[in-house]
Amino acid sequence: MPSYKTERPFTDADLKTMDIIHNPKTSLFTDQNDKSYCIKNFISEEERLTLLDFWNTNFDTAGEIINEHIYRITYPMAYPIISDIIRPKIYEEFGEDTIFYSDIAINDPMSVGDQFFKAVQPYGLHTDSVSHLDGYRPYKDIIIPISINGPGTYVTFNQRYRGHATMFMNGRDIASYANYHNVIKNQSYKDYGVEGIDESNKDHKILQEIMPKHIPVSVYDGLSIEEIFQWQHCHAIVQDTSVLHAPTGFKDSKIGLTLHLMKRDVNYKNSIAGHYTPWSPWTLPVKKL
Repeated sequence: MPSYKTERPFTDADLKTMDIIHNPKTSLFTDQNDKSYCIKNFISEEERLTLLDFWNTNFDTAGEIINEHIYRITYPMAYPIISDIIRPKIYEEFGEDTIFYSDIAINDPMSVGDQFFKAVQPYGLHTDSVSHLDGYRPYKDIIIPISINGPGTYVTFNQRYRGHATMFMNGRDIASYANYHNVIKNQSYKDYGVEGIDESNKDHKILQEIMPKHIPVSVYDGLSIEEIFQWQHCHAIVQDTSVLHAPTGFKDSKIGLTLHLMKRDVNYKNSIAGHYTPWSPWTLPVKKL
């Protein structure tokens, strides 16, 4: 399978002192205020095993590796065996006007939406708003656990960010760059428009215990836990795309299906195009927005 590495337009030294802002808008949508929740037994055990077999059978030919730790099959809803299982359930829960990223962006060079993935190390704190498709407003993120070796959980936070997909890395002394996501680590989340900041840091003790040990607790400054979900086979975790979230640590690896749902909105126009990446003119040093 192909393997890719992110091309960085800056040196590591530069990236340590920069926040990467592909889109500076912080209010791309206003309608997302629902509490995150879990749909138990969203798929059956038989369906889970069918999906797991699809992964094991097709990854070598249809998958790709990004930066040596993201293993994925993109546009999963384009595969009939996946669509036949998942699509009717999504329509029943969210309505038939719900749109899958896979259905509208098959030629999108970004491929930042739906994916069947295997994680070999935990993602950091982030949001996943696929915000660049004119006429399609970000709506919900759905995470369906397919497999895991050992226990694992998934944390949603009370804080919201109604801007472009973003990685939140406050206090991490690393050279971070993402082709699509904003990267915030030098300036406060509040300065960039994160809503509901809680300065008490009341959940730091819990987060120190459950979150990946290589990520400093400073990343969660100003945040409070909304929910801790078990990474449990066959269930589905549902969250607004504005919700800050992150997985806890896990042993070895886990496999899941992530879907980014959209709603048709002819008034939604937030496409971006520029020079540092094919879609972004906003790769800037730290600045007050």
